[in-house]
Amino acid sequence: MNVAGTFDVAVIGAGPAGSCAAIAAARAGARVVLLERSAMPRAKVCGCCLAASGVAALDAAGAGEALAGAVPLRAIRVASGTRAMTLARASGVAIGRAELDARLVDFARRAGVEALFETSTRVMHDGSIQLTRGERVSTLRARTVIVADGLQGGALDDVPGFEWRIAAHSMMGFGAVLPATTLECPAGEIHMHVGRDGYIGVVRLPSGELDVAAAVAPAALRRAGTVAACARTLLGFVAHDADAVERARWRGTPQLTRTRARVAAPGILVVGDAAGYIEPFTGEGMSWAIATGLAAGELAARDARAHERWPARCATLVARPKWRCRAIALALRSPLLVRAAMTVGARIPRPFERLAARLEGVALS
Repeated sequence: MNVAGTFDVAVIGAGPAGSCAAIAAARAGARVVLLERSAMPRAKVCGCCLAASGVAALDAAGAGEALAGAVPLRAIRVASGTRAMTLARASGVAIGRAELDARLVDFARRAGVEALFETSTRVMHDGSIQLTRGERVSTLRARTVIVADGLQGGALDDVPGFEWRIAAHSMMGFGAVLPATTLECPAGEIHMHVGRDGYIGVVRLPSGELDVAAAVAPAALRRAGTVAACARTLLGFVAHDADAVERARWRGTPQLTRTRARVAAPGILVVGDAAGYIEPFTGEGMSWAIATGLAAGELAARDARAHERWPARCATLVARPKWRCRAIALALRSPLLVRAAMTVGARIPRPFERLAARLEGVALS
């Protein structure tokens, strides 16, 4: 392993939250190491849409270049059954997660962060970090550990008090990247189809490929038998290349809507999805991951009482985005409500565009 010594800040997880935490801590003068269990770049289940607040946060952090070539989003098309409605969208971009994550890691390295990949990590009872790479096991120490290992990370499994609280009736997520010609979806538009058992979104990436992400009731996934079959049902329309849907490398998530019992302890801060997530895939998840990562990184580097201040700071950062996601999720769980809204919105779309803008946290002129 290529890291040695004691660090001011160790960050576990190299997604947007982790890389942004590492960047902020390094720029605040800390010696930082970034630890990731996978090789980079790597694919993730993600809607691949970044909301306006996330774009602004990266710009403010001097990492806006990471979005070079991203596709500006100008509309969202919502369909349910035979009805559909298209609304103007004033903000946000689409970019592949593998590309974004790799760019942010590069920014972190340029800021002086040391990085180690393909290494599993566990925070131990004494605050040290156990590193496992192949058959090699070693220990690393840091004054503060920032945990950003997402919904499926196990870095905190040995530390009491960080148990997950999973919401009743929480949906599961799955996603894939499909060839460009698989489905109709113009660049700059989000296509979302709402069904009885969940919803699925499609967006065209800068590469021309299609990112597909869904949230579905666990029982519906079991009934469908395969993720591809469930995707076909949720899409509600015929793909140009049905075989591509079958061949796709679908990846899943555990139940989505969840929170940690706590997000801090002496020497530990939790950020991004590792601190909690609320469906749906709207771009808010990546945005609050970036915001919490940047804030935690700077706090860890500058404040010896970071663990005391982080719970309130984290709650302040994510309160409004989580409210917006709860409101959207509630609406998407009712196809009848969605269809009724479409009937009205097809005739007078402007009020719905203004509502969508408010839910995105931006203003329409």
